[in-house]
Amino acid sequence: MKPALLYESPFTDITPQEPEGLFRSAEMDGLIQVLEAVRAAAVAG
Repeated sequence: MKPALLYESPFTDITPQEPEGLFRSAEMDGLIQVLEAVRAAAVAG
Protein backbone atom coordinates (compact mmCIF):
# COMPACT_ATOMS: atom_id res chain seq x y z
CA MET A 1 0.00 0.00 0.00
CA LYS A 2 1.28 3.43 -0.87
CA PRO A 3 1.53 5.77 2.13
CA ALA A 4 -0.53 8.35 0.21
CA LEU A 5 -3.55 6.05 0.59
CA LEU A 6 -3.56 6.94 4.30
CA TYR A 7 -4.98 10.29 3.17
CA GLU A 8 -8.00 8.70 1.48
CA SER A 9 -11.08 6.81 2.62
CA PRO A 10 -11.53 5.10 5.09
CA PHE A 11 -9.03 7.17 7.07
CA THR A 12 -10.57 10.46 5.95
CA ASP A 13 -14.04 9.11 6.79
CA ILE A 14 -13.10 8.51 10.42
CA THR A 15 -11.61 11.89 11.29
CA PRO A 16 -11.26 15.23 9.51
CA GLN A 17 -7.59 15.34 10.58
CA GLU A 18 -6.89 12.41 8.24
CA PRO A 19 -4.46 9.81 9.61
CA GLU A 20 -2.89 12.37 11.95
CA GLY A 21 -6.18 12.26 13.86
CA LEU A 22 -5.76 8.53 14.37
CA PHE A 23 -2.03 8.14 14.89
CA ARG A 24 0.64 10.13 16.71
CA SER A 25 3.47 11.61 14.66
CA ALA A 26 5.93 8.89 15.70
CA GLU A 27 3.35 6.21 14.88
CA MET A 28 2.79 7.73 11.43
CA ASP A 29 6.54 7.75 10.81
CA GLY A 30 6.79 4.10 11.83
CA LEU A 31 3.77 3.10 9.79
CA ILE A 32 5.13 4.79 6.69
CA GLN A 33 8.54 3.13 7.20
CA VAL A 34 6.87 -0.29 7.46
CA LEU A 35 4.74 0.33 4.37
CA GLU A 36 7.79 1.41 2.38
CA ALA A 37 9.80 -1.61 3.58
CA VAL A 38 7.04 -4.02 2.62
CA ARG A 39 6.67 -2.36 -0.76
CA ALA A 40 10.42 -2.51 -1.38
CA ALA A 41 10.53 -6.17 -0.41
CA ALA A 42 7.60 -6.96 -2.71
CA VAL A 43 9.25 -5.20 -5.63
CA ALA A 44 12.58 -6.93 -4.98
CA GLY A 45 10.97 -10.35 -4.57
